[in-house]
Amino acid sequence: MSGEIIGFLSVFLIFGIVPVSALLYLHKIKTKKMDTLVKLVELGGNVDPDMMKMLSEGGGSYKMDYKWGLVWLAIGIPVTLGLLLQSDMTQAVWGLIPIFIGIAFLISGKYRLRESE
Repeated sequence: MSGEIIGFLSVFLIFGIVPVSALLYLHKIKTKKMDTLVKLVELGGNVDPDMMKMLSEGGGSYKMDYKWGLVWLAIGIPVTLGLLLQSDMTQAVWGLIPIFIGIAFLISGKYRLRESE
C-alpha cells in the first residue's frame, strides 16, 4: 500500500509539480520583460536591438541557478523514490544528494536575485 502511494507521488512530482513550476517561472520572467517594454514605450523611449539583448540576458546568473536547481530536483526526486522502492532506506539516502544540490541551487538563486535588486 505505501509503495503504491510513493509510486503515485513520484509520478505526480515528475509530470506535475516540477514542469508546472518551471513553466510558471518562465511565464513570470516573460511577463516582467513585457512590462518593462511597455513602461519604456509609455515613457516615450524606443526599443532598439541593444535594449532587447540586455533584457534577454537578464543581468545575472540567478536564472541559471534556478534552472539547475530544477534539473537537480527533477533528477533527485525520482532517483530517491526509486531507490526507496527497490531497497531499504540505506540505499535511498544516496538519492538525496541530488535533491540537496537542487535545493542549494534554488537558495543560491534566491539570494542572487535579492542582491541584484
